[in-house]
Amino acid sequence: MPMNELQQQLDGLAPQQKAVALHDGHCLAIAAPGSGKTKTLAVKAALNLSRGRTVAAVTFTRDAALELRERIILIAGKQALPSLLVGTFHSIALSMAFPGKQRTPMGSNILRKGFSRLQRPWEIVREGSRRGFVARALKHAELEMTIDEATAVVEGIKSGQKEPDSHRHAELARMYQEILRRHGVIDLQDIVLHTNRAIAEGVISPLPCDCLLIDEYQDTDLAQYEWSMLHRQASTLTAVGDDDQSIYGFRRALGYKGMTDFARQLNAQAIVLGMNYRCHAEVLAPAARLIACNMQRMAKALLAHKGAGGVALWERYASRQREAQVCCERARKSLAAGRSMGVLARTNKRLDDMEVQCLKHRVPYTRSEGGSVLKSHEMAVFLAALSALLGMDARDGDVLLAWCGVGEDELKALHAAHGADLLQPKSKAALAGVDLSPNARKAYAQVQRRFEEWGQLLAAGAVAYVLDKLLGLLIEHTDDKRSVAALEIVCEVFSKPVGGAGDDGVVDGTVQMRARVQRTKDMSAQPDKDKKPEGNPVVLLTAHGAKGLEWDEVWLLGAEEGRFPDEASSIQEERRLFYVAMTRARTTLIISAAGKAAISPFVHEAGVERIGEGADVVALP
Repeated sequence: MPMNELQQQLDGLAPQQKAVALHDGHCLAIAAPGSGKTKTLAVKAALNLSRGRTVAAVTFTRDAALELRERIILIAGKQALPSLLVGTFHSIALSMAFPGKQRTPMGSNILRKGFSRLQRPWEIVREGSRRGFVARALKHAELEMTIDEATAVVEGIKSGQKEPDSHRHAELARMYQEILRRHGVIDLQDIVLHTNRAIAEGVISPLPCDCLLIDEYQDTDLAQYEWSMLHRQASTLTAVGDDDQSIYGFRRALGYKGMTDFARQLNAQAIVLGMNYRCHAEVLAPAARLIACNMQRMAKALLAHKGAGGVALWERYASRQREAQVCCERARKSLAAGRSMGVLARTNKRLDDMEVQCLKHRVPYTRSEGGSVLKSHEMAVFLAALSALLGMDARDGDVLLAWCGVGEDELKALHAAHGADLLQPKSKAALAGVDLSPNARKAYAQVQRRFEEWGQLLAAGAVAYVLDKLLGLLIEHTDDKRSVAALEIVCEVFSKPVGGAGDDGVVDGTVQMRARVQRTKDMSAQPDKDKKPEGNPVVLLTAHGAKGLEWDEVWLLGAEEGRFPDEASSIQEERRLFYVAMTRARTTLIISAAGKAAISPFVHEAGVERIGEGADVVALP
């Protein structure tokens, strides 16, 4: 880019942003939400590249790396690519360890100057295998915990940030590492740990770049912090982060401590980016009041560049279902007006009711595959039961009978005697020759009898009655309270939408249900990567998952005492998480609670006002 155009980019920065871009020494940019940190980093990188310097930029996700690289190249031009290396901690560490494997020109001028004396390539364990190794180590250590809980214990011990709570925890970590070693693989955490060790021993050179930029510095763990300190002599470091948005304590993020240690160890110039270009004042002011309640935080004044023009309110609803219904009505109106909307919650599970309403009312939405109602076991069973009842797929009877307690050997015997269509009416004589236990025979007869009755009722239009009875049948055969709750939510997907026919006015219950089942089956079978909702979809996410995103409107569900904040977590980190959720909204922030639990204390700390009796949240501008 010509220098005059680069100067225009610099002139377009606010004074604090420009100070970060122009600073030549070690720098700590304390970047509030919506303060334009990515733009600032891109301009700083382009400016250094224009001066003939080499630049490396580290991010925490691949998507963030791709975005930052594109923005830098847009300013600096493609000719700068050999002097620019952008990636995650893991990808850059691997490039340092094995520079010869770099297949693109990006960063070639940097990697060519470094060295690595490593001979044997690192093989990264596949995620499925890794989880299997953790399970084996758990069994060896005779511990009862989930694989995710065990992973957290192992990673805490490996990082040096946590001493083992017991001999068994130490044995868990030791055996996990032993299994990795026997298989000749390392995990993702080991990439940075091994790189740090190799740099300290002189086996790998520090990254030979003039300017090293690190984004989201509040999220660094001890190994990543040490990696950055190993580059203090080789490069000029700029760290960008916000201690108020440190929400990954469970991943050992250093947060406030990591940022203050960075500033102290490097005598770095601290510059606050406090101007928020995202939120209107009515959204930002309560968020600022909330986060000011935290004790350990870096001082920063938050200012709304947009000024007034937004709204932040809260309301309570009698039930989660009603909360989701009103939220869905608001989403439909907002999307129709061309506004973007994010619906956030403390946990993925709390989004289930909202997803159900979107499905019922055909409001376009997106949700991560792992947490979707559509991907649950209970949805698979409910769909199979309805599909078998409607004669849509004879094979689905097998799924229903298995849920109802018919064993695998018994199902095999039934298939051998009667083929795939197990639920077609059969005489007692036809069943007499099949080897079934008394309980299996009873369950089989029960399902057959009810299917015959329900088929007639459906044809007469008794959809709600049949759904209720099917739900009752499935609940009879599970003792898991979570599964019961999930079945109740799934059942709601197929019920008639409030205030509308939902099936183009069709009265015949069988035709109605076939249409609903087929539509839900199609959506369940579609991989997330192939889902392209029509129009402007509402986005369903956890507060953690929403970090770095923004919408015109945000509705924060489930703001109840004991749930948000989560009693099992640090109150300061929970407050930061609530703050992150609030500051995703540009113009409208709605916070809601359901049931009898008290409203979250964070709502009172923020000074958010209640919508008020008789007011209609859907009608808000």
